[in-house]
Amino acid sequence: MINTFFRVFVLAVFVLTASLSSAITRENVKVHMLTNGLKVLLLESKTIPNISYYTFFRVGGRNEVVGLTGVSHFIEHMMFNGSPKFGPGEFDRVMEFHGGANNAYTGMDMTAYTDWFPSSALEKMMEMEADRIQDATFDPNVFESERGVVASERRLSVENNNDHLLDETVQATAILAHPYHHGVIGWMSDILNWKRDAVLKYYKTYYAPNNAVLIVVGDFETKKIIPMIERYYGKIPAATPPPKVTTMEPQQLGPRKLVIRREAQTPGFQAVYPVSAATHPDFPALQLLDLILLRGESSRLYRKLVRDCQLAVSVYGGIQETIDPFLFSFVVKPKVGIELDRIETEIETVLADIVKNGVTPNELQKAKNQVRTDFYSPLETIAGQANLLGQMEIIYGDWQATFQVIPKIEAVTAERVREVAATYLVPDKKTIGLLIPKEGEK
Repeated sequence: MINTFFRVFVLAVFVLTASLSSAITRENVKVHMLTNGLKVLLLESKTIPNISYYTFFRVGGRNEVVGLTGVSHFIEHMMFNGSPKFGPGEFDRVMEFHGGANNAYTGMDMTAYTDWFPSSALEKMMEMEADRIQDATFDPNVFESERGVVASERRLSVENNNDHLLDETVQATAILAHPYHHGVIGWMSDILNWKRDAVLKYYKTYYAPNNAVLIVVGDFETKKIIPMIERYYGKIPAATPPPKVTTMEPQQLGPRKLVIRREAQTPGFQAVYPVSAATHPDFPALQLLDLILLRGESSRLYRKLVRDCQLAVSVYGGIQETIDPFLFSFVVKPKVGIELDRIETEIETVLADIVKNGVTPNELQKAKNQVRTDFYSPLETIAGQANLLGQMEIIYGDWQATFQVIPKIEAVTAERVREVAATYLVPDKKTIGLLIPKEGEK
């Protein structure tokens, strides 16, 4: 009975994977380039009478400089505050009138604007999106109001949140030179001192068609939408290409350690190690190592820290897909009264065991299965398809990198996982961050 169920489950997963993988192919994604540099990816899908309309800009924390940290996220706020053509709040009102919804997010490498609406509203939504690329209003009063919103957001999410404060401090300690040193939210002193002219200049530099990619997925006809895109976007002038990010993080030559002391109910522990960018050949093996160490109750570190040694209530972390090298993180929620040095020692023991003895075939296969699930599950929706295409275009430089993800994962061997652990997760490259409750100083 158990074996029969397993075979049926595996067959179901195979069928689901096969059907989802056909959602995006080289043949059904149409690419259109405008003369002003805007790249457009079009994927027709008649499953539902809706459209996902995603605009990605190649701008985020990676592009910011001292004095303007957090400005990419701030501009995301300002983009919803009107233009001469559509007043404050009009974008949301029109979207909701047509039965649609929208959102946006800013990361270290990108800013994305996400719309979902019935296909009948396509032209009106396109008109509004094209308008705010070129003509967003940075009204001085609204500017100051949104500055206050972002400052409050920082206070709530970072300065009054011990976990996020530790995370920010560890990141800034582990990354000294590269702009990833700054969190996406920005430093409070910068937030309070942004100048409108400098923010406008940043907007004009990065919010230009030659620095964007438009992804449309859903119920439309390619032959009809292309002239519409040309009409609304074609007259927007290209900007001078933004300056390239050339700063590279110097090699870390020894371990670093920081301590934060403040009022807290429980202590906090983080360890991070510098790792490669998403496009590096080592990255697929690092992805699998992430899952083997941290995903689920059968992962190495959960078994060690939570179940066996009972030092922690949870452990999580891992790596992120980034344009430039970033960090492999281990975040532990210790139990009250536990010596934090013990957690560091046990993590080092687990990592040393992988470096010496490698990972098991079962661990490797489980991790590969998890990657497949994580990759294909979002493709069930047109929104997931649009988001994947945009992120691939920004992070990897080409949406067709989509087709290389699973083959590269499948090619990783257990020995390759051991090699990347031995290369990156070594004591001399770690940065340790401790949050110690003031009440526990005695």
